[in-house]
Formats: sequence, C-alpha cells, structure tokens
Amino acid sequence: MYTTEFVDVPLSDLLARVQTLKHEGMRFIQLCAEFPESGIDLVYTFYDETCDNALNLCVSVPEHAEVPSIQGLYFAAFSYENEAHDLFDVNFVNMKLDFGGHFFNLAETAPMTVITPEMKAEREKAAKLRAAKAAKEAKAAREAAEAASAERALTEDRATADAAAVAAVDALAPAAGKAAAKPTEVERAAKMEAKLAAMDPEQAAKIRAALAARTKKDGE
Repeated sequence: MYTTEFVDVPLSDLLARVQTLKHEGMRFIQLCAEFPESGIDLVYTFYDETCDNALNLCVSVPEHAEVPSIQGLYFAAFSYENEAHDLFDVNFVNMKLDFGGHFFNLAETAPMTVITPEMKAEREKAAKLRAAKAAKEAKAAREAAEAASAERALTEDRATADAAAVAAVDALAPAAGKAAAKPTEVERAAKMEAKLAAMDPEQAAKIRAALAARTKKDGE
C-alpha cells in the first residue's frame, strides 16, 4: 500500500540525509518551495519502490541562508533548484548546472510571474512611451520658462528680470534637501548666462539685446 511520510530535517543535516537516501537507493521525485510566515520551506520528495513509500524531507530555510545543492547526488534536481532560485530567491550553493537566475523569464522577482516575449516587448514599449512623454513635458516646461524670461526681459528692469530668470531655473532643477543660501549678484548673473547659453541662439540674442538696452537705460 502506498504511504507518504513527512520528516522535518534541519538545514545543516540536509545534505547528509540526502546522501543516506541515495545510498539506500531511493529515487528523487521533486523539490517544491513555499513561503511560511518567515523564511522559506523546502520540501524534498523521495520514493522507495521496495515498499511503495514517499518520503518528504521538510527543511525550513531562514532568509538569505545558503542551501547546499543536491545535484551532485541527484542531477535531476537541477530544474527544481533553478526554479526555486528564480521564483523564491533560494540561495543554492555548489550547483552543477546553474542558470544564474535566467531559468525563467520573469516580470518580477516573485512566484508565477513568467511572461512571454510579446508581453515583455509590450511592457518595454510602454516604458519608452512614458519616458518620451516625460521628456516632452519637461521640454515644454523649459520652453515656457524661457518664453516667460524673454517677456520679462522686455518689460522689467534688469535686476527684476535676472532674479525671475534665476528663480525659473531653480524651479526646474531637482529639489535640494535644504533651502540654498540667497545667491549673490555675481551668482545670479552667472546662472542667467548659463541659462542663455542653453537657449536657442536667436532667442538668447534677443534677450541679451533687451538686457543691454535696459542696462543702458538704467545708467542714463
């Protein structure tokens, strides 16, 4: 009569126990993994044809612990070990055949997320479209700031226009962890010049001309 037995085995005793089963002539059937409340549980199933009995070795594996490969004793375990590595992140050591995390093509590092090449291509395409949209929005924001700077240069005094231009540049820059110190006149001028250098040459020339006219008027 067919029977099934489950035996808890410490991780440190796993390889020695499997060596004994190999010596006794038991056949390796499968290896499966599951997530308990913490760590990972591995269940190794062996079959004894002489008494029609299935023996299941239950091994509790702490998070990030190393698990000795049994491929040296049962090479057929290579597919199960690579599967457990890819789907459950089990850290097997001394594998005879190690696919290096590429046994499955996974969408995420979690169980049952195998995707087809078509699905992967669609996801990559969607990611590129999102990146292009973000770049387009950033460009539009820069152009709007540049247009506003040009308008201010024609209608405001130099100091006010410079301050507004620097504020616009700062608004487009990544947010800093703390508020920066108030820039000096030289720093503001340098930032304004850097901003003009990055603009369209024709537009930058118009702004420089407007600023020069404003400076001349202020000096009169």
